[in-house]
Amino acid sequence: MKKWLYSLWVIINALLILAVTSLWITAPEFRTLNIGLTAFTLALSILLFLLRSQEITRFLRSSYFKKVSYHGINIFLITCILGLINFLGNKNFKEVDLSIQKRNSLTDQSRKVVEMVKHPLRMTVFAKREEWTSMLALLKLYSAQNKNIQIEAIDTDVRPDLAKSKNITQNGTVVLEHQGQETSFVLMDELSVTNALLKSIRTEKIILYFITGHQELTCTDGSPEGISTICELLKSQNYELRELDLTKVNEVPKDATAIFVLGPTSGFLNSEAAILKKYVNNNGHLILALAPAFKKDLYDNIIEIIKPYGLDLGKDIVVDRLSTVQGAEATIPIVNKYEAQHPVTENFISRTVFPLSSSVKVVEGKDTASLLALTSSFPASWAETDLQAVTKGKAEFNEKSDTKGPIGLMGVAEGAGQSTARIVLIGSSSFLINAYQNQSANSTLFLNSVSWAVNDEGIISFNRPGVEEYPVILSAQHLQMIFVISILVVPIIFFGSAILIYRRRRIL
Repeated sequence: MKKWLYSLWVIINALLILAVTSLWITAPEFRTLNIGLTAFTLALSILLFLLRSQEITRFLRSSYFKKVSYHGINIFLITCILGLINFLGNKNFKEVDLSIQKRNSLTDQSRKVVEMVKHPLRMTVFAKREEWTSMLALLKLYSAQNKNIQIEAIDTDVRPDLAKSKNITQNGTVVLEHQGQETSFVLMDELSVTNALLKSIRTEKIILYFITGHQELTCTDGSPEGISTICELLKSQNYELRELDLTKVNEVPKDATAIFVLGPTSGFLNSEAAILKKYVNNNGHLILALAPAFKKDLYDNIIEIIKPYGLDLGKDIVVDRLSTVQGAEATIPIVNKYEAQHPVTENFISRTVFPLSSSVKVVEGKDTASLLALTSSFPASWAETDLQAVTKGKAEFNEKSDTKGPIGLMGVAEGAGQSTARIVLIGSSSFLINAYQNQSANSTLFLNSVSWAVNDEGIISFNRPGVEEYPVILSAQHLQMIFVISILVVPIIFFGSAILIYRRRRIL
């Protein structure tokens, strides 16, 4: 065989060895390809050795080979050390998020959920290889926070059989395995991942009962005046929603985690109120969203239940003239001021709207209650008691009967001493309707309050980070600088250093 042809064969064989090594490291799921290419490369290497066995034997015994071996072993050891460092760094990496919006780190709520994972948990992504990058980047934020969380990716083009066995029908589906149980979800954003974790590690079932029989807002109503959006968000957190007619029972079901009274338009019978009172006094959790009472006694027996805990609802309508500056009516207060010390609104800075709201008050002398959302100060806002004037658009502040702002629009209370009762009171039922969920953070604030009320340690609702990629736009000068440094400067420095070291060793 010609010498140049044999040399070419050796180079091809060396490249195949590098290719096989790289494939086993970066794409181990391609088992058939890897095994086949490995067998072919091994056979080619053996054939090369047999063709020049005598020459290779003499070369192996030469002093030159000893020098080559010495340097080769040094390079191999250095490579092994670097590989070990890379492996340890990959298993124990730390990241610093320098982005302005912190899109490359988990929210505080997600980190709390991740801390709850006490047993090994595996998340396996089923997607095409080209879709892995953004998905794995998000999931690795979770594994970096807790070593119990392991991440794996399966290429659906390579393993369609495995995807079929797991009933995977959509790329981007994640199979979550935890303590012998297996669940799946579609990876969309941080919220989808954290909710899936929450479902997997939560041991108790959270059941929310919605009171019916008084023309309340219903989950089945998908119109702008319905609350289907809020209900879907509650379901996404693995909460079970049920309806309850108090006229058909003697007490609240034992499995009730919380009771919701949302926008009733007719009053409660005293017998119904008595059932709710007994439930709350027995450490129950009650969430109320009530529209302004144009009928003065509409909510009286319901409000009497929560007064001992420190909350009261005004028989008025809140007017905030600053809302008109932002394009809303004065009877639709726009809120940016929240109680910073309460878990529900801690670090909450988003805008919320409270259409047609009554004032929420803290009963004097009760330190178990807090106002979470407040209007602007007087003279911009006040609580108007003349409801007829409001309907006619002629509301004016009356020193004797009206209350100066800032006015509370949402309050929470909890039992004192041994009582674990928790109450949420919202002075507006329209706060929850579908029409306002895409224009504000109403759903986030409401879900946050529900999470607090039911003692759920999980997260509420947020919108980052998703699996979308955010490209970095580089100017022509930046691209030219990157090219010069990476293609010209760095190689010249390395090659120049190598030549300099070689010449010095020759001289020595």
